[in-house]
Amino acid sequence: MLVVDDFATMARIMKVLAQRLGFKQVDICHDGETALRLVRERDYAVVLCDIKMHPIDGVTFTRLLRAEARGRNCVLLLTTADREAAAAVASAGILHLIDGLILKPFNSQDRDAMLSDIAARRISAGSTGPFEPRPAPPASRLHS
Repeated sequence: MLVVDDFATMARIMKVLAQRLGFKQVDICHDGETALRLVRERDYAVVLCDIKMHPIDGVTFTRLLRAEARGRNCVLLLTTADREAAAAVASAGILHLIDGLILKPFNSQDRDAMLSDIAARRISAGSTGPFEPRPAPPASRLHS
């Protein structure tokens, strides 16, 4: 698992939660550029990434990650403590590229439930290969 969060304390908390879930190898980094370098070096089953980071935010990171060969098949969870940032993910049009969005603070039960739901959705969709984004929702149209 890879944890990407610019707040070091939150990154350490997420690492402990991941280890309690059974992830033996949990890497931490504090920015999107470093995360992309790590993804190019090894395969991660799960990437847990904060939305509000600099200089690459979670929305931009999502697009860049899914363009990477090793970033296409991993489970990607975005996290935030800010409901406005969560809403910005939807308006950025990337919901079809992520597996889930989880609001902080969260506990191991919240995260476990999210990962179980993602696994069930991927299995029922027959996903065994690279990440296949869900179709993007149609752009809203104004009616006169």
